[in-house]
Amino acid sequence: MSGRLIDEVEIGELKRLLRAGITISAPPFQVRVQSDNSVLGESLKRLYGACRIDGDAQAADFVIRVGATSAIRRFVRRDVIALIDTPPPFTRLPYEMAPLMFEQALNWCVATRTFTHLVMHAAVVARDGKALIIPGESGQGKSTLCAALVSRGWRHLSDEFAMIDPETLEITAHPRPISLKNESLEAVTAWGAAPESVMEGTPKGTVGYLPPSMGAIESAGQRAMPAAILFPGYTVDSDPSITKMEKGRAFIILTACSVNYRELGEEGSKAMTRLVSRTPIYRTTYPDTASSVGLVESLGLWD
Repeated sequence: MSGRLIDEVEIGELKRLLRAGITISAPPFQVRVQSDNSVLGESLKRLYGACRIDGDAQAADFVIRVGATSAIRRFVRRDVIALIDTPPPFTRLPYEMAPLMFEQALNWCVATRTFTHLVMHAAVVARDGKALIIPGESGQGKSTLCAALVSRGWRHLSDEFAMIDPETLEITAHPRPISLKNESLEAVTAWGAAPESVMEGTPKGTVGYLPPSMGAIESAGQRAMPAAILFPGYTVDSDPSITKMEKGRAFIILTACSVNYRELGEEGSKAMTRLVSRTPIYRTTYPDTASSVGLVESLGLWD
């Protein structure tokens, strides 16, 4: 079993293995997942098909169990919750939303249990070893811009977290499914992408994912240096614009975007200071995806 691609495992076997627990290689982490939820098994095959089953339970960085909140909930008014090794910080969801529950749980693990890197809530793409960090709150276009650039040949490092080495500032890749919501799903579908595991009626509206490519997974060991930081600003009917951001304000916002800045203490402060001082930082406004891609290309940093 060790080393097989999830895409190579027949769905019936995958669900059987998942009931006992499988260890998935989701670079740079090993994630132990156990669940009897059929929807999650099907979603893992679609969204993590390019990842491998490691087989070694002892090697797991995180252990996540996704199941019903009680025995009766497995059969009546079925629901799902994620259990780690602490009281779950999650709100239960309907059975069919197990993929969303798993993604939330894995995000929580990465955000709260990574101390080797300065971790920032941001998408990251790269070209020729030079990375673009795209921080931003939900609704500002971070994931849509990430998906658009990946569809145009940029390397997918992460949709959720920029993992920055405090010493070198190099970014470690963590390519996972790109999470898209509501209008973002419509946008990526319009240019021919096919989101998977689409769920309607979630607490975040309609949610779907674009799985990482085999190339993104295979190149995950290659780190990239930050070339620019860009704050996206999707605004309907706006004129496309891009301006440089004042460094002091950028430092404050990026510190707020970091999920472990305080935990890293002086090491985190020094890393953030060097990142902000050495990296050009921009703020953009745009009305559509094509405009946002054009603004990135106008920087000329990847020519």
